[in-house]
Amino acid sequence: MTAIHPTAVVDPSAVLDDGVTVGPYCVIGPGVRVGSGTVLYNHVTIQGHTTLGRDNAVYPYAVLGADPQDLKFQGRDTELVIGDRNRIREHATIHRGTELGGGRTVIGSDCLIMVGVHIAHDCVIEDQVVIANNSMLGGHCLVEFGASLGGGAGVHHFATVGTLSFVAGMARITKDVPPFLVVEGNPAEPRKVNTTALIRRRWAPERLEALRQAFKLIYRASDVPVQSALDALRAEPSQFPEIFRLCDFLERSQAGTHGRFLETTRPGGLPPLSPGDTNSR
Repeated sequence: MTAIHPTAVVDPSAVLDDGVTVGPYCVIGPGVRVGSGTVLYNHVTIQGHTTLGRDNAVYPYAVLGADPQDLKFQGRDTELVIGDRNRIREHATIHRGTELGGGRTVIGSDCLIMVGVHIAHDCVIEDQVVIANNSMLGGHCLVEFGASLGGGAGVHHFATVGTLSFVAGMARITKDVPPFLVVEGNPAEPRKVNTTALIRRRWAPERLEALRQAFKLIYRASDVPVQSALDALRAEPSQFPEIFRLCDFLERSQAGTHGRFLETTRPGGLPPLSPGDTNSR
């Protein structure tokens, strides 16, 4: 059965599925839908047209679905859509989309969004993403499957953080983060292959070694132009699919504005690259 604490304020038009728990002093506005098994601890605020899936846990003082912090926002009925089994920790803020950005902010499933994280309007966060404390994502960002952001990272609007990449703590992301790599610094630069995440996902040693060699050719061979390195990697027989994905990602970023491909898609955006047969999902 749904359990609503007597101090909670729930709009009559909100839809709470069976098994939802609403803790003390939560405020749930009109147009909200909360899926079965989701727990809202005390002092959670959910506004606007916000949908939460099943078995989410939302911790105190998180604010979901508030108006976007965008001067171009005209007050229309945009939305926030959140998947299943996410953990959204204290003081996190996730805003709805804007009219010019497609009208929707999307959070996938099985994500961990830690204390004080801000996810701005029109962002898309794919499944199994981890965003550590006090990280900030500007509007229209895309964070692909399995990526992780360290504490205090700042991501420029319209930037893409590639699949299974790692952004180090306090990094300043001004351009797209390539998949499978670790970036660090201010501004951030690729440092190495994200072997920790790939080993956890039981990638075969030969796949890891292929990524290491690709990284060295692209980023450490100073006498080889980047495009020549990408062409050489594509030309190798029996190349691993993730190498092609890395090459495609880098070419798209280079074609973008200031290294951010999604800048070329204003005011909308494009879906993420097809993962292929990389076992990354």
